Amino acid sequence: MTARGEVTGRDETASQLLPGIVDRGPLVLAKRIENALLIGIPAIGSVAALCMLFTRGWSVVDLSSFLIFYVATGVGVALGMHRYFTHRSFETHLPIRVLLAGLATMAFQGTILRWVIDHRRHHAHADQTGDVHSPYVDPSGRDRDGLGGLAYAHIGWMFDGTATDPDIFGRDLMQDRVVMFFTKTHRLWLFVSLALPYVYGYVLAGPSGALSSMLIGGCLRTSVLHNVVWSVNSIGHSHGTEDFAQSNHSRNSLILALLTFGDGWHNNHHRFPRSAFHGLKPTEIDINGMIISTLERAGLVWNVVRIPDERIYAAKSVQAD
Repeated sequence: MTARGEVTGRDETASQLLPGIVDRGPLVLAKRIENALLIGIPAIGSVAALCMLFTRGWSVVDLSSFLIFYVATGVGVALGMHRYFTHRSFETHLPIRVLLAGLATMAFQGTILRWVIDHRRHHAHADQTGDVHSPYVDPSGRDRDGLGGLAYAHIGWMFDGTATDPDIFGRDLMQDRVVMFFTKTHRLWLFVSLALPYVYGYVLAGPSGALSSMLIGGCLRTSVLHNVVWSVNSIGHSHGTEDFAQSNHSRNSLILALLTFGDGWHNNHHRFPRSAFHGLKPTEIDINGMIISTLERAGLVWNVVRIPDERIYAAKSVQAD
């Protein structure tokens, strides 16, 4: 690693992986198969949804189904998997933990356990050897750049030859009953994720409305959310602004922040990973932060992690090594 976040990979012949990273074996095979299904099933439905949209357009039910379930599962990922289960940015009651876990699991982004350990590994090795999805270097340290690096960070990493060891990055999660319940019942919640838009459409528009609501509010919504979240890994480490000089390439992006309800302030997040608020300025819209503040005022969350202003100001004046 060189000054001001310039990433340099290891020698091309290097292959020894860091602790917590599994090279080949059952975990890698399971990862590849699971990701193929999690991406492929909604993608096939999305093609059908787009054909339907081109032939007959949107209905109010279709549009509302897309928006309702995009917001629900998007908040599940960003607020649930990310700020709560990964970084423990706040504490909350069991019913809210269960709700966040259910919404997160419905997002077709893998189990809570696997999502969290991958993200923790990303923070442990951001844009360096061992990172899960850097646009600049692969887990074994070989350099990546350009469109190939972006493609790897966006989707290629989900089919590479490594996996994250839960014993290293998720030992606490394996003792968490809520996490393990939703991990063990993961496939059920994928069914629920498509069944709820179907029921919504059926109630409001009958059988034909049920099918289009499932395709648009279920499959298309999932594929769009997939690419939005993956964009934080790729675009969020290559395009945008930096408020904090760091030894990684994380960037802030208003567009990504709006689409992820606040998680697009990625440079801020890498500087203060446990902060419950990724938007650190009044102009940085952070819907997840607003939700946390609202729940805190209602007494439903507590121990909310806030970064004092003096620490923020001090961090802005420090250059990366």
